[in-house]
Amino acid sequence: MSKGVLYVMTTVVTGLIKIGRSGTDNWETRMAGLRRHGYQNVAGLKPYFAIEVEDYDEKERLLQEVFSKHRVADSELFALDADLAKQLLLAFKGRALFPPATDQEGAFEEVTETRKVERRFSFPKVGIQDGETIHLLGYPHIKATVSGVKTVTYDGEAGLRLSPLTRDLYDELGLHRQSGSFQGAQHWVYQGKRLWDLMPPAAGDD
Repeated sequence: MSKGVLYVMTTVVTGLIKIGRSGTDNWETRMAGLRRHGYQNVAGLKPYFAIEVEDYDEKERLLQEVFSKHRVADSELFALDADLAKQLLLAFKGRALFPPATDQEGAFEEVTETRKVERRFSFPKVGIQDGETIHLLGYPHIKATVSGVKTVTYDGEAGLRLSPLTRDLYDELGLHRQSGSFQGAQHWVYQGKRLWDLMPPAAGDD
């Protein structure tokens, strides 16, 4: 079995992370290079978590399959909470390398306990009113206007839900078509923050 490192890096774009792999001998160099030069025009990459595992090729494919609905085009970028990626990596048997001196068992329990349970997004829940503008993650020129509890107006068409609109826009942009449905709130930004990150704690949600 091949041994290597799987890592998660955050980016300058809130809610956009990079998941990648590297050899055990050069993972620090790889992450340092990404910090300096960015990745696919995305800057501000910072190491978040890294773990050495056996059979890392297969485990990386598993990560990309599990998070396929959140993948941006054919890249290693994902519209995803970094803690969720870290949680899955911690579930693999391996040796945590970053942050240094990570207590793997304690870290897994902590991130599991603090993970938000599945919730239903709506604009009123995050305090966004009709008439306010949001934009597609990574594409600030692609804007939509909030026009309902869970719908927006885009290009003159009202009553659009975020998930199918996101899928259609990705197709128009010539990006890799994601399989399945989108979690639309993961792919749109309001005042610099991803919509899903604006959601209140799960307690009291419907």
